[in-house]
Amino acid sequence: MKSILQTRIIFWKHQIFSLLFWLLLPIIAVISITFLSESIQEDSNIPVGLVIEEDTPMAENLKENINQAAMIHVDILDEDKALAQLEKHELDSVFIIRDGYQQQIKKGSRNQLITSYSSDLSFAYTPVSEMIASFVQEETGRSKAAYTVLNLAKTHYDNHSWTWEEIVAKSKQIQMDQELLQTTFTYANSQSEETTNSILIWNTWGLWALFSILSTFFLFDWIIKEKRSSLRPRFAFIRYSFKTYCLQNLIIYTLLFLITDLIAILAFNIILGEGIHPTDVWNVFSFRLMMNSLVFLIAIRVTNLIFYYSLSFILTLIMTISSGVILPVERITNHFPLLEVIHPLQIFMDANVHHIWLYVTITLIVIWCLRKEKSNAYGK
Repeated sequence: MKSILQTRIIFWKHQIFSLLFWLLLPIIAVISITFLSESIQEDSNIPVGLVIEEDTPMAENLKENINQAAMIHVDILDEDKALAQLEKHELDSVFIIRDGYQQQIKKGSRNQLITSYSSDLSFAYTPVSEMIASFVQEETGRSKAAYTVLNLAKTHYDNHSWTWEEIVAKSKQIQMDQELLQTTFTYANSQSEETTNSILIWNTWGLWALFSILSTFFLFDWIIKEKRSSLRPRFAFIRYSFKTYCLQNLIIYTLLFLITDLIAILAFNIILGEGIHPTDVWNVFSFRLMMNSLVFLIAIRVTNLIFYYSLSFILTLIMTISSGVILPVERITNHFPLLEVIHPLQIFMDANVHHIWLYVTITLIVIWCLRKEKSNAYGK
């Protein structure tokens, strides 16, 4: 092993830039795509003008709710400036919180609380207005509920000391604790981000897996190159057979990849905020072992380098289309539920520590090792 490692290091010195490029490609590509997509999303937020005519806690609360909504950029303006920007199509729509908003809410009224304006080019006016209406309805519903509680208290309890403000504050606290209502505004067919204990989020580790497949293929081209007829006879004069040579190089490349994968886990944690859990780390490592074993088996069977490169792009493209990382595949998986069970990337993204293809590929490598060489001239 030591002599093979020394030989491999000498080989790497002549191709150091190519080696580093393919090793670091998944990490650099995922981080770049993530930051680029976040930048595009920030630039594509819907501009909405908001005019606030009164300075009250309820008006401020409504402003915060609108401001926290996804895909919306809120500009606080006066009415004249907001309408002027709307006419210039600099704003998608304008919403005015009228004076007396809090007083009307306390009365339980939902009429003429907010005035809205839109233009002929307002493409998001309807969903935004419905979202704001839901916020207002939530406040009015809470107010009516508070008055109902007060009326019941007067009827059944003579010495109650509750106030309207206390009941409303208590209802808000219950809503926050129990997560009774969640409002999310997203584009159609977009994936909403989920907060889980797993580090396997599709836009991070799914992309990493796709780029890792391609980089693994290109770094294992040494098998094709060293199977050339002009090089194979040299194994008759060294103490390693061709199989032993390939297997030990497979171990060396796998260790190199595992170190790079560990760097990826740390980089995604520090830069992208991905969590680190031992189960997820093993999931990444098991996927790496499976991927290296699979590519090794393919490279062993292929003899033409051009065909090998073409096959690597084809298989990566098939994985990209069928995995659901880039394109939704719900309609396909609904008709073929077995696809989710056998697809390597689906198993990986489901954080299944028992990767069936890992066992399959390792078994095939063992079978390949036990088979006899066709000619003793290629090994012992």
